[in-house]
Amino acid sequence: MGKIVRIGVFYDGTWFAYLSDFYATAHTRAARISLDGLHDALRWFVHTETGVPIDDCVVAEAHYVRGRIETPATSFDAVLTAAGVTRHDLPLHNGKEKGVDVQLALEAWDRATAVPLQWVVLLTGDADFAPLVTRLNERGVHVVVPVVDIRSDDGVPAWTPRTAAPLRAATPFTPGFDALFAPTDLPGYPLRSAFVRSSEAVASPVGTPRGRRRGTVTTWKSGQTHGLITDTRGGSWFVSRDDLPTGLTLLLAGTPVSFTGSPVPMPGRKYPRAQAVRLDDR
Repeated sequence: MGKIVRIGVFYDGTWFAYLSDFYATAHTRAARISLDGLHDALRWFVHTETGVPIDDCVVAEAHYVRGRIETPATSFDAVLTAAGVTRHDLPLHNGKEKGVDVQLALEAWDRATAVPLQWVVLLTGDADFAPLVTRLNERGVHVVVPVVDIRSDDGVPAWTPRTAAPLRAATPFTPGFDALFAPTDLPGYPLRSAFVRSSEAVASPVGTPRGRRRGTVTTWKSGQTHGLITDTRGGSWFVSRDDLPTGLTLLLAGTPVSFTGSPVPMPGRKYPRAQAVRLDDR
């Protein structure tokens, strides 16, 4: 075995959630991204860029930062743990994330300099990370910022994750996700698949429900006709009392629920709407 090349993968949780939804509902792949498969695809990318044997290209660190409600569902936590990803939770403020970009940048800088890491992968599209990329480059750390391959806006959902131009410009390593995943389709590819299909990851046309989702009521103030639900992947959903079971006019924060609905917000709305809400006994 030669010299180990250490790779760190840093997830902006909300951005990655939209990326996973994009591949499951709007892309011809019609499947969700496997975290293990993604890590292997990134190892393969570093292997091809450096010529270092694949066995010596190692994901040494993986961190996921996102806002989190006080009573979350734990299904996605298990997925992160199984893939060796450390989750960093920040409190939500009135259902909104604050400080995620700062926390993610601090984690990336700290781990890159302390481990140390030779390669850092940023799964985000925020321009605020461009100075971090520049600083890491100055220390000799190679930074990869994968981007969504969009050749035309025709038929592309408005929520498709984008990568800001300043962030793209900060590093020469900006592979498209399609190109990143392409080797995984080749005969003889020795690593794990980049996608997973399951009963919870069946794609359908954008804008139509894809089965029942699970989540937890985040906020619902007494006297109001609406509240917010956070799903098991951390996404926020608007919920109206009109969509509650017969006889209910509100739900207390922390109530587990299941619901249907499109992940695409209606024009002029910030959050998608939860429909056919039911109490969920877990």
